[in-house]
Amino acid sequence: MNKLSWSFSNIWNESLLQREERELKPRDHIWASELGGAFIDRWYKMKAEEPSNPFDARSLRKFEAGRVFEWIVEMVLSRAGILQSTQDWVDFQYPGLMRVTGKLDHLAGGSPDWEKAKAEFSNGELPDFIKRAASAVVKHFSEKYPDGLKLLVLEIKSVGSNMFHKYDVHKLADTKHALQLYHYLKGKNIPEGHIVYVSKDDLCLVEIGVIVGQYEDKYHEDIEKMTEYFKGTEPPPAEQPVGFDELGGRFSVNWKISYSPYLTKVYGFKNQAEFEGKYKALVARWNRVLGRVADGKPMTDDNKKALEDMRKDFPNLDELVEIAKDRRFVEKGGEKNG
Repeated sequence: MNKLSWSFSNIWNESLLQREERELKPRDHIWASELGGAFIDRWYKMKAEEPSNPFDARSLRKFEAGRVFEWIVEMVLSRAGILQSTQDWVDFQYPGLMRVTGKLDHLAGGSPDWEKAKAEFSNGELPDFIKRAASAVVKHFSEKYPDGLKLLVLEIKSVGSNMFHKYDVHKLADTKHALQLYHYLKGKNIPEGHIVYVSKDDLCLVEIGVIVGQYEDKYHEDIEKMTEYFKGTEPPPAEQPVGFDELGGRFSVNWKISYSPYLTKVYGFKNQAEFEGKYKALVARWNRVLGRVADGKPMTDDNKKALEDMRKDFPNLDELVEIAKDRRFVEKGGEKNG
């Protein structure tokens, strides 16, 4: 490149890193996006402990990419005339427990002027694909719901193709995402909401519904435990290195540790690669044995030893085997149990 050349990519990449960071200071409330996360990480954040492993540049850009997809959905809902509000603050608190607060993505529904909406999407300088999407939304909803739509909270999550496939096939939401949405339903006193997963690769969507009452026990238990830990003087127990992915029906390196901002402080690993590298072979071995059990294959002595090791960390192994059977059945084209 000669001295007169310029680089758009450099400016773009650097600009995405210029974001206002939330000030780290002690707090006595839970962010809705933290529900379902590692208690030990949340405890340190609430105590304003500086992260030993702050987010890197790539992670920060991924956050901004997620906001782009939120904006696309917002534009379609707005042009279709069914966007009621966006980024509303929502609080909820059980008596004697910590307050939970956060901002929902979109509140949509109502009884729009469909004719006005039809005219709206043809105006402006929005991209053609947004106009086409809004047009299709208006056409479908105006014909099927002429009297309007029920009010829903929509939580937008952009994911890679592999995760999108899991959500699409199993029609199950990530528990962490479901608890976040459930909080907004509780705080807004709205009976239903949808998690909208967006595939980053091809913009396909899948919606998974959540209703009031569905996650009540898990929601209350999470807040109750965090309140108990917060009132104590010692940090909560560290996470176990191997977890179980209920969506995929497999063991996995615990993502709560992999992405922990306190990875070095709490677990002693320099970075995510070092941590995952240590447990990758163990997880692969356990999953091979789990697959054999789920498929009803005979067990070797080595398989039996692996099962003993699994049961030490997962006393509910029999329950996990049933989940694995169900997920494998669905992946092979069967209908979801229940």
